[in-house]
Amino acid sequence: MKTVLAALGAQYIHTCLAARSLRESARQAGFAVALCERTVNEPFDALLASLALEQPDFIGFSCYLWNISLVRELCAELRKLLPQAFLCLGGPEVSFCAEEVLRTLPEADAVLAGEGEKGFPALLRALDAGEPLAAVPGLWFREGGELRAAAPAAPVPMESLPFPYPELLAGDAASLGGKILYFETSRGCPFSCSYCLSSREGGVRLMPAALACERLGVFLSARVPQVKFVDRTFNANRTHCDAILAYLLEHDNGVTNFHFEIEAELLAGSTLALIRQARPGLFQFEAGVQSANGKTLRAVRRSENVSRVLERCTALREAGNCHLHMDLIAGLPYEDYASLGRSFDAVFRAGPDMLQLGFLKVLHGTQMEEDARRLGIVRQTRAPYEVLFTPWISYEELCRLKKIDSLCGSLHNSGRFGASLPFLLRDFPSPFAFFEALAAFAEESGAFERPWGRYDGHALLLGFCRSRGGDAQRLRWLLRFDALRDGRARGLPEFLTPSQPPEAAALLRGAARDEAALLSQFPRLAAVPPPERPAEIRRALRFAWFPFSPLTGEEGACVVAIDSVENETKPVYFLAVKNSRGK
Repeated sequence: MKTVLAALGAQYIHTCLAARSLRESARQAGFAVALCERTVNEPFDALLASLALEQPDFIGFSCYLWNISLVRELCAELRKLLPQAFLCLGGPEVSFCAEEVLRTLPEADAVLAGEGEKGFPALLRALDAGEPLAAVPGLWFREGGELRAAAPAAPVPMESLPFPYPELLAGDAASLGGKILYFETSRGCPFSCSYCLSSREGGVRLMPAALACERLGVFLSARVPQVKFVDRTFNANRTHCDAILAYLLEHDNGVTNFHFEIEAELLAGSTLALIRQARPGLFQFEAGVQSANGKTLRAVRRSENVSRVLERCTALREAGNCHLHMDLIAGLPYEDYASLGRSFDAVFRAGPDMLQLGFLKVLHGTQMEEDARRLGIVRQTRAPYEVLFTPWISYEELCRLKKIDSLCGSLHNSGRFGASLPFLLRDFPSPFAFFEALAAFAEESGAFERPWGRYDGHALLLGFCRSRGGDAQRLRWLLRFDALRDGRARGLPEFLTPSQPPEAAALLRGAARDEAALLSQFPRLAAVPPPERPAEIRRALRFAWFPFSPLTGEEGACVVAIDSVENETKPVYFLAVKNSRGK
């Protein structure tokens, strides 16, 4: 029986952990399974051909919010092209509404609900042998014109899960194309957030730490770029969490980055102590705050201890060596526009590298689906079932928040405006007030109606500053500094090249010749043989004149040196400032 698993990702860079785990489970049971890993952004006809021309007997789809509409369309056409093929759906988008899916998608033969590492091989075995499907755990299927359901799938022991990346075991990391690889060391969640499907699972199951570390060693040996843990709350068990972090610290290969979703309130002192030992770039963390409104948090069954969450996030940020991503959700019960603004300010002031303002998705099978009906929360009918309005926040306000989130992402989250944004923020009562005013200006100027070029964000900030009568000349220098740290010295637009006095050229030449000062600021240059050092300085360092220090604000002409080689590979900028007054 020719079997294909279709994994339609949101972007090329992603791999599908679920489909890979099912494929390896089937292989262990003696079944050969092909993986068709594509993206939802490809032409429909190309996706259809990639499946139909293989002439498989079985096609399984891994279904999520981002691909369920496309999966439905593919099933409709595949049924015409492959009338005898068995079409089966699985994944979180169909597991909690399997009967409804089969009633509304007559082309599908079955839905495999829940964890499928046991059910998928059992289904292939039954189909191959022509046996009844009623014994396949978690399966909803058609029989005699009726829909039938087998017994629910039992939770799979974590130690029985196969390693999902056989390419790495075979020494073929190149075939994965540098994609993000996903990994799990636990299933379930200790919390019961009403908007999350993980709340449907009882408790947390852990993979033995020794096995988890052994498998992480495979990623480290292959020197893959990034591994993202899909554990819903990685630090739910402190002992488990600390054991894995300690292993990664000890075996750090200097290349691989590991991403974790954590509950900041549970962040223990021992865990923070381990994190502080990491090299910059080894770890990154995502912490969901969702709201700073106590009534809202109670309504969605989250802890109300916002001060503890923010304090732990601030401590994590102050460690200075890891990327911190913090989340908010707009559209939750009892949170109006003003309250959301206060939540935004509270999170922004904790100093995350990335602040993501998400919008409530009312998912099938969650408590929020029932609460939405009771509370009058209205969502879109189509996936991803995003909130349209609530009794507390209007559709117009949500649209305004999306513009604010877009600007926060392009300007703050990008990390490209580290000098200019703080300069502008100081003139506003709060971060939210700044982004709200900037969004109104951007809308008036048509900035949301066109794709942005490399320096359109710089131009927007400068225009915004001028519109408010701010110190646009000083901002121009700060924007120039941000542009130089972020990219090339040449090719900057005219508004990022303010005029310089005649003596600037002499200062720049003097700074480039001051090897002693440059070696103190850029120690890596000491490894360059002295005869080759001047050429390396010219190649690697970018020098720029400023009328004040863009780092400290100190008045007086200075020269800033930026190591462009380091800038290409690390999120740290190596700077040297030489003040013309000798300070």
